[in-house]
This record gives sequence, C-alpha cells and structure tokens, in this order.
Amino acid sequence: MRYWWVNQKQTYRQEIGGGYLWSPKRRRDQSRNQFYENMKEVAPGDRVFSYRQAAIRAYGHIGSFGYDAPKPDEFGTAGRNWSEIGYRADVDYVRLVTPVAPRDAWERVRPLLPAKYSPLNPANGLGLQSVYLAALPLPLGQLLWELVERAGNPMPIRDSRGLLIASVEERERDTWERHQLEEIDIAPLAGTEREALVKARRGQGEFRRRVAAVEQACRITKVTNPVYLIASHIKPWRHASNEERLSENNGLMLAPQADFLFDRGFISFEDDRLLVSPVAEEKSLVKLGIDPERPPKVGAFNEEQERFLEFHRAEIFRRASGA
Repeated sequence: MRYWWVNQKQTYRQEIGGGYLWSPKRRRDQSRNQFYENMKEVAPGDRVFSYRQAAIRAYGHIGSFGYDAPKPDEFGTAGRNWSEIGYRADVDYVRLVTPVAPRDAWERVRPLLPAKYSPLNPANGLGLQSVYLAALPLPLGQLLWELVERAGNPMPIRDSRGLLIASVEERERDTWERHQLEEIDIAPLAGTEREALVKARRGQGEFRRRVAAVEQACRITKVTNPVYLIASHIKPWRHASNEERLSENNGLMLAPQADFLFDRGFISFEDDRLLVSPVAEEKSLVKLGIDPERPPKVGAFNEEQERFLEFHRAEIFRRASGA
C-alpha cells in the first residue's frame, strides 16, 4: 500500500461526494505537472488523505487505477481553465469527525516531508497551492494515519481486496465516446466514412483491414490467426482525429489479454522493446503470458507507428515517478 495526499481546495465537495479523484493532464501552458502525473501511479488498495482548509478532513481507499475521463460536470465553474479530458480514480472516502491539522504535530511531520514534491510548505506547514496529488513517504503516511486514529475518529474496517478495480471506468469511457459518436453523427461526412469511423471504435471494418495489412501477428504472443486478434488503436480512438482513427499505422493486432494491458497502460512499446509498467502486478502479468523478467522481442516499428507510440508512452503508459 502507498500513501497519497490530495489538496482539494476547489473540488472537495464534488470529489468526496462523488467518490473519486480527478485532475487535468497538463498545466495551462501544456507543460507536465508531477502532481497530475501521479494520477497514473495510484493503485487499488492505496490510501489517500484529503486536505482542505489547513486540515485533513477525510481519508479514502483507492479503488481503481487512474484512467482517462472527462472533467466532471458537477465541477461547474471550478477549474474553468482546466482541460476537458483528464485523469480519474475511484475512491471510497471516509469523512473525519475530528479533522487533523498537520501543523499541530509539526515537529514530527516536518522531518518526514519529501525533499521534492512536498504537499506542505516546510517553512509554515500550510498546503501548497500548486499541489494536487502528492506521493508520501511511507513513514509520513503511517504517522498521519496514527494522528487520524488518535484524534478519536471512528475507523471503519475495510478490506481493500474487495474494492472494485476501475468500477466506474467503463461507464466514464462509454459516456465520453458516446459524446464523440454523436459529434460524428451530425458532422458533414459521407455515409461510408461515418460508418468506417464508428466501426473503428471497436477495431472493426476498414480500420481492422488496414491494420492487418501492416501487422500480421501479435507482437507479444506471436499469434497469427486473425480470428484470435484485436485491431487495437495505439493512440486511443477517444484521443484521435478522424484521420488517425482509420490510419493503418495507428493500430496493432494484439491478442485479447495484450490488448487489455496495452489499452489500460500496463504495457507499451519503445523501439523494439516491450515496456512493463511498475504499477502492474508481476504475478498477474505472468499468468497473462508476460514475464517482466524475460520480455519477448517485439520487433521494430515504422516511423508513423513510432509517432503514435510516443503519444501512448506519454499519455497512456503508467510510469513511476521521475521515470
């Protein structure tokens, strides 16, 4: 289990009430923000402390990996400059009866703050405006949990193994993609092009035919029988332009388990190498036919495929901090 800290100044009510974390993917100037990138590292069973108005006011057990999702409608004018697409993770929150102010135990808290990406100002113990989701060193997470318990808060017993992984992910993804399908439906497109785009959403039709002409086998399992392969977008359909959605170079023919792991960012490719996310559970990967200790050789990609894979590594693949 890892410990996380979230500053929820503008969206505390919405996120606590809705049972989730949500962040944009980029700063306003489109530069990367580690506190947003951390949304790709959370995992089921992790614990998060919710900080607002100088105190921890709730804690939560994270119930999913982070996934792409549109900005929640209930945010309203909050974060009006944030991008419409961001990262989301499901959280089972518990509101504290007695909020905990870290400054009340500052002599114990301050030495345990991370040297980089601290959620609190080391000088005064107040929350930093620029922080959303911060990773906490294990000793600090354990200390904060102790402070929450000692404040007399009721501590419900919850079994993190029973949490649903990505319990809302499919619903959010379908909502997002239905909106895009509606846009395609009203766009001035020829009927055949509209049909091809809709089928491409599920890796069917013209898109599948084009990808199969470039990729004759699954890069991981080496299966060649197309009956057992899925035409998987490299740059996901939900992120792609209409031209990219049908491009033969924006696809791979993958076995179903490889398609799932690739689509969720647990694996990716770089040059001729298979990349395995550090948040993926090795035991489960081995059962799915991927041994991180002995990754298969996947072969080279053409120049256009490399361009799409660069997007996948940057936006979909789940890297560790600083990687």
